[in-house]
Amino acid sequence: MMVTLIDTSLWIDFTRTRSPQELKQFIAPYILHPDAHLAEPVTFEVLRHATPEENRQLTQHFQNFPLLETPTDLWHKAACLGQACRKQGISTGSLDLLIASVALHCKATVVTFDDDFVRIADVADLQVKLLQRPVIAFST
Repeated sequence: MMVTLIDTSLWIDFTRTRSPQELKQFIAPYILHPDAHLAEPVTFEVLRHATPEENRQLTQHFQNFPLLETPTDLWHKAACLGQACRKQGISTGSLDLLIASVALHCKATVVTFDDDFVRIADVADLQVKLLQRPVIAFST
């Protein structure tokens, strides 16, 4: 079984009402796959900007989703990973470092639209499945 961690970038596009249906259909197989998991930093990032109604719906949905174990030394691991990135001239966001640290701890593959994870993988043994958003033709 290949455990996957669905990154925030997919969740936002999948749950945003204004996202095109074709994009949601592209993302659905990854989110609905039996190996797909959440991590606490992802749920935080998704829920922090949600409206009260979105928050209620997402929280309900997330309760049925498997959650990867958060390591007790998550902050330390993320800081060390950030230092390793910085040493290589790689700049990345704090939440991406937290998400990557959970994925590394659980040996999960990060499924994402965010190429920052590919840069993190240059300095750590992080497995990344970088997806490209499909080009969607808009009707006029």
